[in-house]
Amino acid sequence: MRQPENSPGITPIKELFRYDIFGLPADLRKWSEDPSSYSLEITGDAVTERHYTLHDIRRFSPFRKEAVLQCMTRVHWGRVMVKGALLCDVLQDAGLQTGAFKVALWGGEGFSTDLFVQEILNARENFILVYEMNDEPLTPEHGFPLRVAALGKYAYKWCKWLVTVKVLDSDFKGHYEGKRGWSDRAVRGEPVYTADDPP
Repeated sequence: MRQPENSPGITPIKELFRYDIFGLPADLRKWSEDPSSYSLEITGDAVTERHYTLHDIRRFSPFRKEAVLQCMTRVHWGRVMVKGALLCDVLQDAGLQTGAFKVALWGGEGFSTDLFVQEILNARENFILVYEMNDEPLTPEHGFPLRVAALGKYAYKWCKWLVTVKVLDSDFKGHYEGKRGWSDRAVRGEPVYTADDPP
């Protein structure tokens, strides 16, 4: 079977797979017509509540990296160039506190997922708040104005249309992790039904 590891080359956005399990966000048209109307909320137990516009996110040092976006079946995947702000930088700007355990992520259409804070701190360059893909602005279908890139993880960790990041000192499991029992670590190439330990 053809797999990312032996298939170099960037996947054109029009050929990149996508799943919209809750449809498109109601605010997507508004954001597309007026990007300044978009706001990312950073909140939770272990940060100071902040709101960032897309312009604010673009003011962080940009980071660009090639990444593989792959579904948990390992059948659908694409190799893309992502560019954005490091999630770690934004969390630290919001006053990330010692003892933070999980980051809960919500998309504008209601989808949720989660990440371990320690992974974000230990592998800074693997967690990106993406506003460009393949050197073009994100398309509406692929998460405009902002989506998460979680390098090395399955696509259900790549939250699209990101609107809320909640930093918690307790556990949280998103849609697939909690309701379907999929792996909380979501390591690409590993089964999704597995016992997980925090990093």
